[in-house]
Amino acid sequence: MSDDYSVEDEEIESEEIETAVDKKVSEQELVEKYQKHFDKDIAMRLLVKLRKSTRNKPKLIAGATGAIVSTLGSLISALENPATPTHMRALIIGAIGYIVLPLDLIPDIVPAVGYTDDIASAAGVVAAVAVYSDFSLEKLDAYIDQLEEQK
Repeated sequence: MSDDYSVEDEEIESEEIETAVDKKVSEQELVEKYQKHFDKDIAMRLLVKLRKSTRNKPKLIAGATGAIVSTLGSLISALENPATPTHMRALIIGAIGYIVLPLDLIPDIVPAVGYTDDIASAAGVVAAVAVYSDFSLEKLDAYIDQLEEQK
């Protein structure tokens, strides 16, 4: 700290803290605002489509597509968990949005590498929300089988 620090500086810091606290109160409102524009059905359709394409293939062949299935499944599972904190929900929505949107750093239509940037961008979020996710490929496969039976 410099020698020029004064009571005025302390008052300014106090105001900044109060503003930050006020913003935290509206964090839930912000998440709700963006969640209105978030369509879980799109994410689930992509998850099912990708899992179907990698379901009976070895991990080596499934590659990035197989990894994005686990990533997306974990994010959706954590988002559905009521115990997931609000600030984590905001991160999850952002990560799912990046995965679902086909136009990003490396377009998803590029064979073999299209989903690698999606995995990289979501990796930190997945690690942070792992305790709130109960995703498993077995549950997803059962869900897909159930959808197939309904057809």
